Amino acid sequence: MGWIVRLVKTGAAGDEGSVDVLEIDRAEDLGDIAGLGLTLAEGKALLAGLQQEMVAAQARDHAVRRPSCGKCGGVCHVKDYRERKVASAIVLCHVWRA
Repeated sequence: MGWIVRLVKTGAAGDEGSVDVLEIDRAEDLGDIAGLGLTLAEGKALLAGLQQEMVAAQARDHAVRRPSCGKCGGVCHVKDYRERKVASAIVLCHVWRA
């Protein structure tokens, strides 16, 4: 018996995709109850595959949304591109001695 674990991305129309994360081939002999479910190795491989595919997809989506540099027109490599104004206040304390 074979199983394919597939990760399916859903979203806006036309923005759907899928990737096969893990394929599991097992004998159909279920005489031993210890053979039910995933093995530890299969569970680790599944989690690693899911993590890899999800992070890659999220990174691609994030890269598309990066703003263009106002000076050179290239991709802006900072997380926050808003202009900041820094105001500081200097507080002077006087200690009076009698």
